[in-house]
Amino acid sequence: MSMTRDKAGTGQDIDEQDTSAMAAEDKGAEMTAAEDKARIVRDALKVYDDWMERERANIEAGYDDLEFRAGNQWPPEIEAGRIEEGRPVQTINQIPQYVRQVTGDMRQMRPAIKVIPVDDQGDEEKAEALAGVIRYIENRSDAPGVYFQGADSQVTCGIGAWRVKTEYAGESTFNQEIRIAPIEDALGVMFDSDAVLPTREDAVKCLVPFDMSREKFKALYPQARLTDFAESGEAGSARGDWLGSDTIRVGEYWCKTPVKKTLALLDDGAIEDVSGDAARAAALKAAGTRVETRESYRLHRSLVTAHEVVEGPELWPGSHIPIVPVIGEEVRIGRRIVRHGVVRFAKDPQRSYNYLSSAQTEVTALQPKAPFIGTEKNFEQYQDVWETANRRNHAYLPYTPDGANGSIPPQRVQPAVSSQGIAEGIERAARDMQSVIGIYNSSLGARSNETSGKAILARQREGDTGTYVYIDNWARAIRHTGKILVDLIPKIYDTARVLRIIGEDGRTEEIRINQLGGVAADGMTPRLSHDVTTGAYDVALQMGPSYATKREEVRDGMTAFIQAAPQTAPLILDLVAKAQDWHLADEIGERLETVLPPEIRALKAQKAGKPVPQAPQPPPDPGQEAARQMELATREAELVGKQADARRKQAEAGKAELELEQAMAAQMLAAGGGPSAGEPQPDPALAGMAQAIVELQGVVGEIVQALQGPAGEVEGSGGLMVEPEPFAEPTAGLMPMQQPLPVEVRYSAAEPQGQPPQF
Repeated sequence: MSMTRDKAGTGQDIDEQDTSAMAAEDKGAEMTAAEDKARIVRDALKVYDDWMERERANIEAGYDDLEFRAGNQWPPEIEAGRIEEGRPVQTINQIPQYVRQVTGDMRQMRPAIKVIPVDDQGDEEKAEALAGVIRYIENRSDAPGVYFQGADSQVTCGIGAWRVKTEYAGESTFNQEIRIAPIEDALGVMFDSDAVLPTREDAVKCLVPFDMSREKFKALYPQARLTDFAESGEAGSARGDWLGSDTIRVGEYWCKTPVKKTLALLDDGAIEDVSGDAARAAALKAAGTRVETRESYRLHRSLVTAHEVVEGPELWPGSHIPIVPVIGEEVRIGRRIVRHGVVRFAKDPQRSYNYLSSAQTEVTALQPKAPFIGTEKNFEQYQDVWETANRRNHAYLPYTPDGANGSIPPQRVQPAVSSQGIAEGIERAARDMQSVIGIYNSSLGARSNETSGKAILARQREGDTGTYVYIDNWARAIRHTGKILVDLIPKIYDTARVLRIIGEDGRTEEIRINQLGGVAADGMTPRLSHDVTTGAYDVALQMGPSYATKREEVRDGMTAFIQAAPQTAPLILDLVAKAQDWHLADEIGERLETVLPPEIRALKAQKAGKPVPQAPQPPPDPGQEAARQMELATREAELVGKQADARRKQAEAGKAELELEQAMAAQMLAAGGGPSAGEPQPDPALAGMAQAIVELQGVVGEIVQALQGPAGEVEGSGGLMVEPEPFAEPTAGLMPMQQPLPVEVRYSAAEPQGQPPQF
């Protein structure tokens, strides 16, 4: 075995040296990984500290907003004192109706994410396929419910949030799916302090804390230490909430790591990423291709406690942090941000409303409990009766007269009277609440001084405009969700799949993506139809009412249009039927399509790429049908007569021709009996007979031509068609036996009695 000597002069074989080197390399890798995880924990906790220092006031006020909407509207010390005194503590909670008014408008709008191609490798077909995949993801994720949950939190406390995540489609498949999921505590989502965009898409770091029970944490991460962060000695007092008595707070930490990316601009305009392939980059650069380096990043996800990394870091396939915040209203005062929803500044009017309502209730409740005034002697013998006088209906109240007061019976004190100021205060508090929020009675459906429909709609639009900032920010967050999905889809849905979605009209659609469909322009490369893995795309959001609302508006609009222009009813009647909510309305509309003008039917078929349908034949008129049958019967009788006449004339022509041949043969025998004899002289009688035969054949031809129609056939009730052979005129100087044979009469269909005879 070969030996080598180290610097210290000790002997060590090569295998032992390699093993030691590998062990040292593994140890170095472990140390590097441990250092990376320690750095991740430090970075995550710094994001936590920085965010809490900056946003603590907004977070605490946001939690108080949620409590206030839930009905906890009395200050604890005032509520406890009034309960101890037995005074009313009423909560007339009007906040939820204003929140629901804003979120109700959002629920009626069905946001649709539209995909737009932005480079040469993208096209409308691929963009439509991407939009279909997004609808599929939204359907399987119940995305509207997630969006509405975020909107409720946004309108109430000023911020909501949801997330995009990936998961396996099943236990026995490698196919992954994308899901849009809610975030339980939107106030706990933290970003680095340099993120300023409303969607926080410019953030480099993000921390999403959430609570997990101790049992679940131990089951998932048995090797992790369950210790309070305060024991680490790093600002423990600020992070005492990372460990509770029954729960432990875990943080999902997202971080963008800077990297260098090498891009090459090919001759066809395509951009190729040659990062990590130095040979390819050098070859392209030598060929004159433009090759440049760009600043980029990779996105990693880790799961951390206040002490260690328990999961990850792992590389995320997308380029966007998949956490989507929904901002309510923000007021920036330098570096400080005040964030709120509709509840924040409606608290004081709501508290006034509760206090004044409780005071009015208290005054009303004390009226039958007004006390009695008298001397001690008046009540001493019947004290038990007088003590219950305000609670029980006694038939009489006995008393002992006292001469000291002139024997005057006890008198009831004047009860408290409801103050007009209390009623005015309640009305003022209600008005203040509406003024602060920006929603008035007409927007809530109450009657106002507006009388016409236009005036009512105008006032409702004013209320919607006052709170439209929430709808706009909500739509912006959904649009950012679409950008995250468009970025993830090519990496997750990279194989041929068939996806089934349910459209907003309730109908099921089938989307086939990444399917082989022919070849490319070079005639060699296979072409994928609905390829969602190539091209660059942007996202736009289309907002509008729900499908049911749009259908009602279309129906009302078409009805008004037909009333204004009745002549257009036959042109759009099928659309009017399909817009109805009747049972079988679609089938009625399809039937009405069959009676549309041919031009419209042809236009619809052309747009759909279908053959032009034939116009349906109108049902026959009974009177016209009977006249037609009589005419056919008459023509058939005439036809039968002409056919019989033709047969008779044909028979006569055949008989005359036979007689002519016999006469000519007899003449030849009488002239010499053979061909060696001289030429026979024409017999005038025979020539006349031949002329008669030719005339008879002409008559037969005229009869047959009369039987023929314009196309050479006549159709009777039995389908009889006569097609004669054309007559050939006799050639001059030829004898009748040298003329063509008589015409044949053929029949294309059998007569009712059987096959007609042929001549």
